[in-house]
Amino acid sequence: MKNIFLAFTILSLLFVAQSCDEELPYPIDEVKRGVVIDIVRVAGTDGVLSDGLTTGNYKVKLSIPEQQGDYSFMSHVQLLAVLQGTNGTTTSKVVVDNITEFPKEIQINVADSYSKFGLTAPSLGEILYFTANVVLKDGSVIPGWTKEIGFNNKALAGWRVDGRAYSYNVRYAVACPLVLDDFVGTCTVTLDEWWGDTPYNVTVTKISDTELRISGMCDGACSNDLVIKVDPTDHSVSIAKQVLEPLSGNWWSPARPAYNNFSLAGGGTINSCETSISFTATATVDAGSFGLMAFKLGK
Repeated sequence: MKNIFLAFTILSLLFVAQSCDEELPYPIDEVKRGVVIDIVRVAGTDGVLSDGLTTGNYKVKLSIPEQQGDYSFMSHVQLLAVLQGTNGTTTSKVVVDNITEFPKEIQINVADSYSKFGLTAPSLGEILYFTANVVLKDGSVIPGWTKEIGFNNKALAGWRVDGRAYSYNVRYAVACPLVLDDFVGTCTVTLDEWWGDTPYNVTVTKISDTELRISGMCDGACSNDLVIKVDPTDHSVSIAKQVLEPLSGNWWSPARPAYNNFSLAGGGTINSCETSISFTATATVDAGSFGLMAFKLGK
């Protein structure tokens, strides 16, 4: 019985060895080492594209994370534009070549980038990404994006670069041009999770190129206006903590003094296509917080 077992073991090992021989040796010499390129939007530059327009300030920064180590086998880097069209197709084109200095800030020429795709300007619904190809000294290219795998180096998202997460692309969605004057006048609040008595009308006034004042919050029951700050670079809105104390003499105050100084603070987005503003804000009073509330108003 022992001899039968030994014979079976030897035959099994021979079978395994024969199976492995079909796959080995592993072609390690054919494996290409890549170089990790971090790419981010430069702070203060535009973060969205405008429908039909090629103007604006678009700039990205390319750098090599210190975790990369040796990259002497790299020749240069290419800036790759990846366009996701309204029809669902995605294609890519090299828009800047022979990048050899890092870190490197690159001004994006929107008109030139779109011309590479045979187009003249951005269209609503498109998304334009920028990533990096790595060209090695032997001439081979490690792509930053392909149709088969999507964006490269997504698995390295845990790396830290300049105190933030590693970034493998910069995303520019196409939105309607933002004109704050379009929001001036009467708007209707259709969502107000704090007050709940919707819809009701508010009056919006423009107080600067980046600020709007909303009068009539809480269906007119709040005594103070709400000022929101608009960031034209990415169409976001921010709300610094502001007291919207309900009018004196109502059910809120002075009957419940611990509920004094009702305030909102938060942020959201401004949608120039819908002429709407959506935001969430933390609602607080002297006694504490009511948590995060949602609001939406529009023409």
